[in-house]
Amino acid sequence: MQPPSTSPSALRLLLALGTLLFLAACATPPVFLADDDIIPVGSRIEFWVDHDDHGWVNSNIHIAFLPRVMTGAEARQWAEGVGHRDAGIKWTRFYLRVTHPEPYRKEYRSAVFVTRASPHELTRRR
Repeated sequence: MQPPSTSPSALRLLLALGTLLFLAACATPPVFLADDDIIPVGSRIEFWVDHDDHGWVNSNIHIAFLPRVMTGAEARQWAEGVGHRDAGIKWTRFYLRVTHPEPYRKEYRSAVFVTRASPHELTRRR
């Protein structure tokens, strides 16, 4: 009994699929952003929220060009402040993605933080 023969196009397709899977496995995730890390001038800071209905979404609130040096802790405090003002979106968790300016373009991602409950949410009274 002979093994079934495969056509050259099927072999090329398998090779392309294997290459694609290999490249996806080699992709590096963003580096962790700690509170003590320094975010340089010109960085982009994006605010990602865990939307109650749609899962993780990129909020429309961001810093396109950071005007001064900021630490990871300051960026988290900024995010907590803008999160409370973003009343149009229902969410409870967030994280930050920081992209350094050219020529590095390295990405950093913070841990996931839970928003603090307002007093009326704790007691169910306004």
